[in-house]
Amino acid sequence: MPRKKRASIIDVAQAAGVSQATASRALSGHPAVSSQARVAVRQAAARLGYVRNLGAAGIASSSTTTVGLLVRNIGHSFYGKVAEELQAHTDELGLELLITAGGDSEEGQMQAINNLVGHGVGVVIVASGRVSNEAMQYAASFVPLITIGCGETRPEFDSVRIDPAYEAMLAQKVVAYGHRKVAVTATSHPLAATLHARTATFITQLVVDGVQPHIVTSHSDYGEDLFDGIDRAIDAGCTAVITGSDLIAVKILEHLASRGITCPEQMSVTGFDATGPYSSPLLNLTTVAQPVRELARQTVLLAQERLAGSEARNASILVPGDFIEGGTLGRLPEVK
Repeated sequence: MPRKKRASIIDVAQAAGVSQATASRALSGHPAVSSQARVAVRQAAARLGYVRNLGAAGIASSSTTTVGLLVRNIGHSFYGKVAEELQAHTDELGLELLITAGGDSEEGQMQAINNLVGHGVGVVIVASGRVSNEAMQYAASFVPLITIGCGETRPEFDSVRIDPAYEAMLAQKVVAYGHRKVAVTATSHPLAATLHARTATFITQLVVDGVQPHIVTSHSDYGEDLFDGIDRAIDAGCTAVITGSDLIAVKILEHLASRGITCPEQMSVTGFDATGPYSSPLLNLTTVAQPVRELARQTVLLAQERLAGSEARNASILVPGDFIEGGTLGRLPEVK
């Protein structure tokens, strides 16, 4: 298949009737370009099929408009939605977003960070509940680092996350519905800082409300150890289980159904996130919706500030969530 000759920035400048410098600034999102020239350059670039050489642009300039995103797993409903919203907001501001997946191992995360830094990003955004502290410290030794949706905040990084008051609210709702024997899922995975923090909030609120939680620990998000723990919680008289994610909640619902246990009549289940297929009204999960769009907007605004060289104190931004009542949390008969 014959390949057409790749258009150059000189071709774009000539077609738009501007200088090469103006064309370059217009395509990089530089503010010192008139809206008329910016439109003319972008139209010419689209017509000619011009693709900006980001590597050359980084070499030619001491600044960058490229933001790196380290995501745990792009196929995960929550992190996929985060990446989608971050892409939309960076596009809106004329920034480039370079995405790489780090997985659940420190080795994979280090490699991903090297890829981002090697491509000259000016900021690294971390969207992962299982990223090692060493990997984050390593990234922050090169460029500013912002965590989004992570369960803990650290003074050396910028962070944007859901207000933990909405995690506590979920536990309060379970107690308000009359449940006094409540199971809480937990993970033994050493890097799962987000789930560790969220579980701690659930447990703390239950204890404050006078309920002794029954801890169900598993290593993965779901598996036989989780299901065995749920069975023990049922045997112990638990009437509700609070989980750290909708995925875990759905897996528990499947397990309950396999045992002939109805929800919420015999066992209530709550989730967390409300993104992707888990937000479907067909599932009707009782959960907390993460404010992904606003999380992404706040994160990109912070990234823009850091790219501009802002030396302001590291920010810790909390964004309100939304309780979704759903149909998987039932009231005990004695509670009206």
